Amino acid sequence: MSLMRAHGIMFHHFHGGSHRRSQGAVGADDLEQLIAFVGRERILPAEEFFSRAVRGGLRAEHVCLTFDDNLRCQFDVARPVLEKYGLTAFWFIATATLNGQGAEFEIHRSFRERCFHGIDDFHEAFFRAVCSGEHCPKVEQALRSFDPRTFLATFPFYTDADRRFRFVRDEVLGPSAYDETMRSMMGESGVRPGDLTRDLWMDEDCLVALHRGGHILGLHTHTHPTRVAYLSAAEQEREYRDNYMALMQLTGRTPQTASHPCNSYNAATLAILRKLGIRLGFRADGALADAGPLEHPREDVACILRRMAECESPSSPAISLGTSR
Repeated sequence: MSLMRAHGIMFHHFHGGSHRRSQGAVGADDLEQLIAFVGRERILPAEEFFSRAVRGGLRAEHVCLTFDDNLRCQFDVARPVLEKYGLTAFWFIATATLNGQGAEFEIHRSFRERCFHGIDDFHEAFFRAVCSGEHCPKVEQALRSFDPRTFLATFPFYTDADRRFRFVRDEVLGPSAYDETMRSMMGESGVRPGDLTRDLWMDEDCLVALHRGGHILGLHTHTHPTRVAYLSAAEQEREYRDNYMALMQLTGRTPQTASHPCNSYNAATLAILRKLGIRLGFRADGALADAGPLEHPREDVACILRRMAECESPSSPAISLGTSR
């Protein structure tokens, strides 16, 4: 269901040119159709949305575009479309990738997209790997009471299999055991991480070009942990302070915006962001009825594409549906 208040539209992966099709990725044509469907007149440039948000001037119909995870496909595929329509957006950057570090989950995503015949094939291989190791007992026990209908319920595009995988990844295994499992799977497949990161993330030149083009670069943690809320306050502050300093050094401008990776944050996170001078923040959904200035709602592009597909006539061009990360 469409949000009936000012919000952001959240994008991650794109396909086109050298960027292959993958689960949840959309193309340039999809983005153009989305702009027409939402209404170009409703979409505010990033600076205007920010200015209205901090002074309380947003109206229910106002929308902005947001891009998470500093992916190169966003720069190569989406940016030219935005330029065509005279639009600017918010780009939320996990800065460790500029040094070839962090965001391991993107390497894992690239592995599952490139090295398996489909997402179901990957899920089967993943659970085989888990169930052959030391973590099998706790995974089996956790899944006995797992109800996919109640997990990630605000993201309707996820399949039951997607939810089961993400539940085990984030809530049962945790980062260390999950990374260990994925490294083992990649090793058995003969895949090197370097083979999966080529053209995966934007470099400094891309980010400077976005900044000079009037787009707003914001915080998204330094290394992109998938469960920020599980970190201590000191760990969270280090993540966001490193992120803040890297963006400030790159652009010469103090960041004032942020989005919460994987929608994970807590009261400590909000306090840290306020301490850093962040004035506008975004969730990954619209579940909060009374969101604060650092919890503005967003709608995932997959939800909008689904509504578009439901509205289109049989003779209309097909729109590629998918799930987010």
